Amino acid sequence: MRFSKLIINNVIRSHRTYLGYFLSSTFSVFVFFIFSILNFHPQLKSGLGGSNHLIAEFAQMAMVVSQLLIVFLSFIFLWYSFGVFAKSRQTDLSIYVMLGIRPRDLKRLLFGENMVIGAAAITSGTLFGLVFMKIILIFIKSLLNITSGLDFYFPTMGILTTVVIYFLLFLLVSFLLIIKIETANLTQLGKSGDMPDPLPKVRFIYVLLAFLLIGSGYGALVYFVFSLRGFFTLFFVVFATVIGTFLFFHQVSVFYYLRKRQSTRFWKKETFLLTTEGIHRAKENANLFALITCTAAVALVGVSVTATLGSYEATTRNNLPAAFVFSRPSSIHKNTATTTENLGQEILTKIKIAGHSASLEEFDTYAFSFRIPTVSSNFYGSIMRVSDYNRIAKRFKLETLPITENDLFVPAFDVESIVENPTEQVIEVPKNEDDYSDPYELNLIDAPFSFRLINYEKTWLASDAFVDRFLNDAQPTDIYGRSYQVIDFPGWENFPDLNNQIIDELNYKVHLFEENMENLHQASEAGKITNEEYAEQWDIAYQDFFEFTSLYNNWKMKRQANGFILMIGLLLGGVFFLFTASILYFRLFGDLDKQGRYHQTLYQIGLTPKMRRKIIIRQLFTMYFLPLLLATLHSAVAFWGLVQLSGISLWHYYWFIIAIYFVLQLILFTLSCWRYLIHLNVRAENPQSF
Repeated sequence: MRFSKLIINNVIRSHRTYLGYFLSSTFSVFVFFIFSILNFHPQLKSGLGGSNHLIAEFAQMAMVVSQLLIVFLSFIFLWYSFGVFAKSRQTDLSIYVMLGIRPRDLKRLLFGENMVIGAAAITSGTLFGLVFMKIILIFIKSLLNITSGLDFYFPTMGILTTVVIYFLLFLLVSFLLIIKIETANLTQLGKSGDMPDPLPKVRFIYVLLAFLLIGSGYGALVYFVFSLRGFFTLFFVVFATVIGTFLFFHQVSVFYYLRKRQSTRFWKKETFLLTTEGIHRAKENANLFALITCTAAVALVGVSVTATLGSYEATTRNNLPAAFVFSRPSSIHKNTATTTENLGQEILTKIKIAGHSASLEEFDTYAFSFRIPTVSSNFYGSIMRVSDYNRIAKRFKLETLPITENDLFVPAFDVESIVENPTEQVIEVPKNEDDYSDPYELNLIDAPFSFRLINYEKTWLASDAFVDRFLNDAQPTDIYGRSYQVIDFPGWENFPDLNNQIIDELNYKVHLFEENMENLHQASEAGKITNEEYAEQWDIAYQDFFEFTSLYNNWKMKRQANGFILMIGLLLGGVFFLFTASILYFRLFGDLDKQGRYHQTLYQIGLTPKMRRKIIIRQLFTMYFLPLLLATLHSAVAFWGLVQLSGISLWHYYWFIIAIYFVLQLILFTLSCWRYLIHLNVRAENPQSF
């Protein structure tokens, strides 16, 4: 038989051992290929149909980072899986040694098997990506809210990148595999599985230290959230939690079984077998469980955070929750109506004609400045009547304010800047611009909420009586005033066609204004009009100036940016889950022959199939769910910190992700139990099956 034929036969006949390894590798190639398809897609490279170039640049950078992360996770997975394979194939390797195979040929055999599986995984993953490419592009279009769609194209560069990267990855793993085999004593491979394991030892001080480290990690996170001090605090959170997790599985779990061994119930029914087997399994699987717990905690937090980023609450929390907000300077000529005064009413009519119930609110703000006597610099922004704010707040279910004449409320500019313990201090307000000879004195109070009308200016809130007195005394020119029109209609995010139609019309008006002002400027530069004519025509043309914000437009752009994060989080979460499932599968079925002999002994001494089934299910339940339960606790504490720092509660997204993971883990647990029991019963009741 040719050597290549021997390699292929070994892979095919060891399909039970290699199947999970092959499927997980195929899935990682598939996910990497998806990112390659998107990264080289011509439309995504040039923009996202309505979004700015920053989102496109961010998307490409995020996809490249994700590809590197997938390759890194794949390397860890492949390398760990090899260790499991080497242990499960000790008997096979020892037979080759006894038959006289040279160490060099044994290394070639293992190298060839790994490369054959790698080539098959690369081919399968790439082909699956090509077959489902159109469906993937449709899904990405929906996720990123791209109205123009994503065209199908043949991803030559994506295929080439995927094949080269994963070929080099499998080559590296195979090379490291040979180095590891070279350091082993091949003549002892067949004996190591029969050597009895010594009873593991624990120290009570390490048991206490495990709980102390995990608790101190949680406590340090709480301290960081409320103090916001120190990078080293965050480092300690991670360090203490990780070390505590490893100690938990190395010491606490073993300590639990050893204590149970000393109880009076140790000799009752199946407790004796469960405890005795549990002691050795806890020690053997300690590193595996700790690694799964730490990575699962990171994955759960990452997927939960990426799911919340695309939510309505997260994408609109720093905006006034109105469909459209228009602002324009107050009329320069009081007796001349500007062409933008009725803009809000025109849009309102258009929305109502489309069959929606809409509302229009109008109010004014005024240029405003003040200084704090203990601070040399002045503060500039705009002032708004509290009555106008309360009217808007009631309309959009925001927090209202009491009306007191000598108070000036300062809302936070965004959610992150909200002050939990408001302070109060005296400020001076000039009656005329920058003239502090006879100022007003007000109490400056931090409002416990965020509120902003436009992105580049702060808005302060004062009583109606003070604003009227301020305007009468200061007599500002109209140019310093700003009029607002706020339009809202329910379910605005569900009507993209109507929103886009209105946005296109408003952008066209803005374009005409800018074009008119540019023509006027060029005429002045060319000397076609005098300075007096330029000033007069500028005043008239400026009456067409307005600014607007569309909540749908902001929401769409944030959905596209956050949609990439969500897609990356979900795909990486899927890669993590499949890798974890495969590692558990390898760990479980890698010891199948050893466990088969153990259960054959139990069968021969008269243990009933029902009792053996109960023992196996309880052992597998601990194996599949104990790391996930501890990971859920870690991730819940971490997510709590993120919720506190962000100022917005999105726990329902977190628990939804947790529920999905537990359901998937339950399905995996059920299938593994079913398959494992079938194979184990065959070995236990049929000695010729080995």
